[in-house]
Amino acid sequence: MNKTIKGACLVAATAMLPLSQAATAGEVNISGWVNESMMYYDDGQGSDVVSSTDNGTTLNSRITFTGNQELPNTGSKAGFEITFEPTSGLNGSSAFGSSQAPLSANGQGNGFVQPSVSGNQGFDENNAFGANVGLLASNLWLSGGWGKLTLGTQGMPTDNIAVLEDPSVTLWTNVAPVFRGGNFTIQGLTGAAAGTQQYAHFLQCLGIVGGIGIDCNGIYRNGVRYDLPTFAGVDIAVGYANDDIYDIAAKYKTSLAGLNAQLAVGYSINQGGVAGSEQPTFAGRSVIGTEAETFQMQFGLMDPGTGIFGGISYQHEDADGGTATVAVGDDTDAYYIKVGVKRAYNSLGDTSIHFAYGSYNDQFGNNNAVAGVTGSEIERISVGVTQYLGAAFQIYGTWEQLDLDVDCNGTTAITTACNAAYGGAEELSMFNMGAVYFF
Repeated sequence: MNKTIKGACLVAATAMLPLSQAATAGEVNISGWVNESMMYYDDGQGSDVVSSTDNGTTLNSRITFTGNQELPNTGSKAGFEITFEPTSGLNGSSAFGSSQAPLSANGQGNGFVQPSVSGNQGFDENNAFGANVGLLASNLWLSGGWGKLTLGTQGMPTDNIAVLEDPSVTLWTNVAPVFRGGNFTIQGLTGAAAGTQQYAHFLQCLGIVGGIGIDCNGIYRNGVRYDLPTFAGVDIAVGYANDDIYDIAAKYKTSLAGLNAQLAVGYSINQGGVAGSEQPTFAGRSVIGTEAETFQMQFGLMDPGTGIFGGISYQHEDADGGTATVAVGDDTDAYYIKVGVKRAYNSLGDTSIHFAYGSYNDQFGNNNAVAGVTGSEIERISVGVTQYLGAAFQIYGTWEQLDLDVDCNGTTAITTACNAAYGGAEELSMFNMGAVYFF
């Protein structure tokens, strides 16, 4: 639901404009959501309960200002979007796991930043209220029968390709990217890996710095985007973003044998930002490559009669031109499957129950904390329930588990040491109970 800002705010905003411009100033709409949750975790060696904004950048709490108006004698419209995200935790960092902000405000990521130094997993328990407010989007657009052109900080065409075609729209309960637990230290490791490895280290995107597994061009960038007019039910968009990042995406929705079907596919290539200032050396990593390609898709089906739904997301990444001298995870695959049912079991509204499975393969990047790592898998399982209470409010609960498996190869001594370092990795279990209010 949208609200309209009028009266004093609009008068103040237009007071500095020439009279002719002020007379045509349009309305400004405000919308967004507030998302908060409680988490209980057990990492095999300790457990705790914390409260924080949930779900990661673009799904955590946000507020958006939008507006548009007709352009006289052109048949076109002009408009804008400005979106802010409040952050909690020390200096705006994640208050638990990677759930608050797996990617930083400038789009380059803090996916491996460990939170404050309190508790077994380093939770920020210092109540740093309102630590930060980040600007997520700021753009202008122009549209007409020829399509839509958007300039500024925005979601590019392949943003959320592996996310939004979930027919259940239970995005706040569970999505393909790993937004919970990424920044947890993996317990049970030994040697040089002990205390230094987080799950995000094995969920690394190649075209950006960030350990989220899937949706690896799913960040807001400074760039230009062109959405073509819809043709035969297909929406196509192309984009260019700083620095030398190009992408294209297509989306299609239809009825297939009585089922609601939706498909999105996208391809992006980063030719200027995989190395250098956009991807610095940190946490035992060096430059992965000078070019990265990312292919993503998501396909979803839902039976409107029974409420049974299912969806599958897939991503493949390649990186070229690496300068590292040790094994590099430069060819990765990730899968995510979600199935469930969404229907009205009670008078409160729809209830969605789902099971999800994810497999994130060879996303260890240049992870040379221990020599001999040649492959990796983060296996993820989850069960979630969402209760809808009208259009503006939903309550959710979800249980998730992350499990690491590492492949080692090299000389006998290297393989033995590598297996010893990672063989005892503990599973991470998390239970989240939260709510989202839409306005």
